[in-house]
Amino acid sequence: MTVASTASMVQAALWYADMGYAVFPCAPGRKVPVTEHGLRDATTDSDQITQWWTRQPDANVAIRTDGLLVIDVDGEENAWLSDEPDKLADLDAAPLSQTPHGGRQYFFRQPAGRAWRNTAGRLAQRVDTRANGGYVLVAPSTVDGKAYQWADECELTEPPHRLPEPPAWLIELLDALAASNDVPVNGTSANTIPHGQRNGTLAHLAGAMRRVGMSQAEIFAALQQVNADRCTPPLPLREVESIAASISRYAPDAVSVALAENHWAQDRAPPAQPRPLTVRELMAKHQTLRAPVICGLLRRGETMNVIAPPKTGKSWLVLALAMCVATGRRWLDSFETVAGDVLIIDNELHAETLAHRIPQVAECLRIGMNEIAETVHVQSLRGQLHDIFSLGRCFESIEPGRISLVVLDAFYRFMPRDMDENDNGTMANIYNHVDALADRLGCSFVLIHHATKGNQSAKAVTDVGAGAGSQSRATDTHLVLRPHEEPGAVVLEAAVRSWPPIEPMPLRWLFPVWKPASDLDPTLLKSEKPKRTKPAAKSTETPKQPAWTVERFVEAFLTDQPATKAEIRERATDVPGLSWRRVSDFLEIGERNGLIERVKLPGQGGPTGFARCKPEASE
Repeated sequence: MTVASTASMVQAALWYADMGYAVFPCAPGRKVPVTEHGLRDATTDSDQITQWWTRQPDANVAIRTDGLLVIDVDGEENAWLSDEPDKLADLDAAPLSQTPHGGRQYFFRQPAGRAWRNTAGRLAQRVDTRANGGYVLVAPSTVDGKAYQWADECELTEPPHRLPEPPAWLIELLDALAASNDVPVNGTSANTIPHGQRNGTLAHLAGAMRRVGMSQAEIFAALQQVNADRCTPPLPLREVESIAASISRYAPDAVSVALAENHWAQDRAPPAQPRPLTVRELMAKHQTLRAPVICGLLRRGETMNVIAPPKTGKSWLVLALAMCVATGRRWLDSFETVAGDVLIIDNELHAETLAHRIPQVAECLRIGMNEIAETVHVQSLRGQLHDIFSLGRCFESIEPGRISLVVLDAFYRFMPRDMDENDNGTMANIYNHVDALADRLGCSFVLIHHATKGNQSAKAVTDVGAGAGSQSRATDTHLVLRPHEEPGAVVLEAAVRSWPPIEPMPLRWLFPVWKPASDLDPTLLKSEKPKRTKPAAKSTETPKQPAWTVERFVEAFLTDQPATKAEIRERATDVPGLSWRRVSDFLEIGERNGLIERVKLPGQGGPTGFARCKPEASE
């Protein structure tokens, strides 16, 4: 039986799984996983596979490539190995998948002792590999209306352990790639630009880029990379910037722009925007919300701003968040998380500072370093002048669904040169770009940003962040930290889009982490205006009640007779300083401190009650 003869996606998926290949579904016509944990959910379990494709019969079929090696040659016209027919013939021993756009994929198994990972364009130009941590679509999956299919007499009919190993020359190349980690091999390294030719060559390259319509910022970014990779020695950055600025004074060539951007095909191509869905179609395809990452705050494909004044401890807070997501722990003892890999891209802290902070936070959270050693990924970009549009290279080799959460710290440093954070159009464009990255990678983004200057206590949650108002509107969750009137404390508040509203939460700074502070009143935000004191004789205000403590709460609202949590909350209704969350916190703390006991109320399956602990009789 070959896959080409099967009648449905589910039959194909079951057929691959029966041979021993772990499979999972991707969105119909796309490469994006639709399972909660992406490729990590890949399985050979027939019941799970049947359940997935029963829910979405037209989902594409993906194979996880751990233990395999798939050589992905992009494009029908790709001439890789065309001048080395013997090597090309070596690849013919492997099963061959023909991709929708004319490419080809050769399937091997990794030799014993190897643990190769994915590469992008490092084996040769437009030749990628998929190995540990990767996946590929297989027949009869479709992309852009065209199907994957197995080449005649080269179908995948053997289990993974019976696939051929790569030829010796390919093993040698892949071992060299794994050892060098970053250095291209097989003749793909760029030509060196020697001293005396650097300025002229960079100006020539800049001219070619300007003719096809590239902006000054784009030319400068490209020249920086050429300067770092090829100039010996590299020119000073100011000199490179001057070249980009000088060339950018000239107008682009209209014909070159039209040819480079394929305006003719764009004008005549069918519209890329899919047709609107009827309500019936919408409900059939999107019955459930996206999978959560931080329950109550964030889902896959969504973005979240974290806003606070400078030096508040935002980075420490989000570092703890990253570790909680990586290990599936509750964040701030309040928000459940779904375990998944996390990528932190930091352009404020040096790598040495990050390496110093991580063990401190892990120790306070009681997280072992081995628990996050392979699930938290960190990239320090301080001093490397990367903006949000040049970050694409950081994500090229990441398979969609592999990363659960990406943290950008600090977001203002990823602003492109000459762009104004106070301009709504600019910020909307940037957030659209982040949304596109989140959708392609199937992950969430957390953007750390700074608050506006001045007093924050009287502002709405969505007005706390600095810059254009579109920043709070474009994101799915806008989370802010505002100073509490008690020193060293803040109040966490959030405006959410796909979750129920959350109540304000006081936090107290206990280096190096923030901890919930249920004893604080979240309404008492710090005010920069001094409080005016009225003469006692003229005061008509009700005397201020003392702050609520666990002891005072137990004395006021609990008796020897048990009452349910709902009844106790009803007693505390409209009492200043007592929200439903604080009532729950006081009940939990009182029980832990021996002030409250939990009592099972009468009746089968009856509710739980709470009563004041009776004092022990003295002997």
